[in-house]
Formats: sequence, C-alpha cells, structure tokens
Amino acid sequence: MTEKKPPLLFVHGFRGNHLGLLETKKFFEALGYECFSPDIPPAFNTGREKLPKLEEHTADAYAKWLADYILEKKLDHPILIGHSMGSIISAATAEKYPELINEKIFFLSPICVTPPKFICNLAPLTAILPNKLIGYLTTKYLLVQKDKETLKEVLAITYKCSKKFTKKSDSAKAAKFSISFSISDFNFQKKAVFIAGESDKLNSQKQIREVAKKFKTKPIFLKNSGHLINYECPIVLAETIKKNL
Repeated sequence: MTEKKPPLLFVHGFRGNHLGLLETKKFFEALGYECFSPDIPPAFNTGREKLPKLEEHTADAYAKWLADYILEKKLDHPILIGHSMGSIISAATAEKYPELINEKIFFLSPICVTPPKFICNLAPLTAILPNKLIGYLTTKYLLVQKDKETLKEVLAITYKCSKKFTKKSDSAKAAKFSISFSISDFNFQKKAVFIAGESDKLNSQKQIREVAKKFKTKPIFLKNSGHLINYECPIVLAETIKKNL
C-alpha cells in the first residue's frame, strides 16, 4: 500500500504572493503532492479563494492566520515550507500551533538576524516609494545571477507581485514585521531543514549555521545563488527539499 503524501504548504515572503514559489510548487505537484500557496496579507488575494482575515501584523496574528487557513482547508498536518518572511511566519506557527502541522518544517532563505533598530523604523517608508523602484533595487541587490535574462525574468515576477498589495498602510506594517523577528526568536520541537543560497546578502552562512544549531541541524547551501533561491534555482531548490522530505 502506497503511503499517503503529506500536503505541502508554501509560505511566501515579503512583497511576494503565490507566484514566488510557483516553479518549486509545480515540481511537487507533478510528483503527486497536494500543494497549497495562499496569498498572505498584504498580498492581494489573487486566487479569489476564501482566506482568513489578518487582524494585525504581529507574529501571533500571522501564526493564527496560517493556522486558520490550515483548519479552513482541512489540511492534514501539512509540511510548512517558508521562504524569507515566510520562514518567520512558519516558525511562529510551529511554536504556537504545533499540533496542526507536520513534524518536519523547511526554512528557505531563513531570516536569522534582525537589523539595527533604526533600520526597522525606516522599513515602513518603503511602502510610499514606487513599487517598480523598490522591486528593481531589492532584486538587483539580492540576486547573485545578474545576467540580463535572469534579471529580466525575476523583475517581471517581482513587478507582477507588487501590483497585488491590499493598501500602503498594510505594506508598511508588514515591512516592519518582516525585519523585526528572526527564527531564533521562536521555540518549537520540529525537525527543521534550513536551505539557503551560499551568497545570501541578508544572512551570512555563519549566522544561518548558528540558528540552525539551536534546532540541532545543519543548513544546506545552494551554489551560485543568494536570498532569492526561489527564483535563481527553483528546480535545484525543489530537488533539495525532496531529498530531505
């Protein structure tokens, strides 16, 4: 008798939506996995599916949002796969609602450190800048593969995502939340798998190793990639996740 595959719940990062992990999600769907990738506020609900309401932009509220989604969709202990800010939301959910999720959890480009306080206070200002400008600057900074074709493809997805925010005030609050926590702020008893680009500019390999050590594991680093491993090497990323399921 074939063992039933657990559902996979992809949790995207800040200024993203379901498109951010789409290629990796397609890889697993082709293998017969049931995959879910909701648009998390302030991302606009592009799928027009019934989604929970986010009460406020706090770790507890985001964890409750994801828990409510799991309950409404009747997901049977899904494996959380969180990228960037999604890694924080996944960690918060694992701490507060461990009974709802699988014993294994994946952190992609995990947020392992928080920036200085003055940067946290400046983060909401990004909401008032033009989406294309922010998208271009952050993409150029975070990408390792800077050839014209890759940059063009990633910018196209980035611009598409940035058109789908609920409102600027929500974006500002989410911006502050995204850099106010790190995975080390949470405590949970799950088998964590850390996967990151070897040249991630938001988190050094040393910082990622230190946080992974707290959860009694060693991180996996993908070559020729940075923070945007979901765009730079989505299939390699998917294969790496598959090996560790």
